[in-house]
Amino acid sequence: MSVATLSAAAIPVSQATTSMNEIMAASQSKISLEQAMVLANKTVAGNIISAGFDQEDRMENNHYEIKIIDNNNEQEVIVNANTGEVIKDEIERLDREDLAEYNTIKKAKVSLSKAIKSANKTLNGTVLEAEFDMDYGKPVYKIEIGKGNQIYDIVVDSMTGKVLSNHVDHND
Repeated sequence: MSVATLSAAAIPVSQATTSMNEIMAASQSKISLEQAMVLANKTVAGNIISAGFDQEDRMENNHYEIKIIDNNNEQEVIVNANTGEVIKDEIERLDREDLAEYNTIKKAKVSLSKAIKSANKTLNGTVLEAEFDMDYGKPVYKIEIGKGNQIYDIVVDSMTGKVLSNHVDHND
């Protein structure tokens, strides 16, 4: 059977199961995304531009991937979600487009940590992912929060900290 012949009804069930598993794994981790960001920043100084939970097949391998910019380099840092062990991973030099986006991030009046706090006031749940984004025509933070069996996308203005939108993510 080809992928194209799968019924549309099968997709939401699969997505719901994946979302629930990810939310449960993240909420059962000993280290929160916010704690992982602090640990990563102690290892690599710089500005955190994104952080996200990554669920592995086995609970002990769940981790956070955190991207930090310092000296025009983007450093990926892995933080074990259960032990807090920090590992420096990939490092790459920023190109012209990345530098332009980073300069916009530096102008933000609200940090990623404060944006997460704002999002959590709106919807108290388990933060799965947070990142700076320009997709909305202005600089914002996109925060994914798991609550119950749903994943919500919350958009926070990077200049004011105001929540601009809050809706269920139908893509995960």
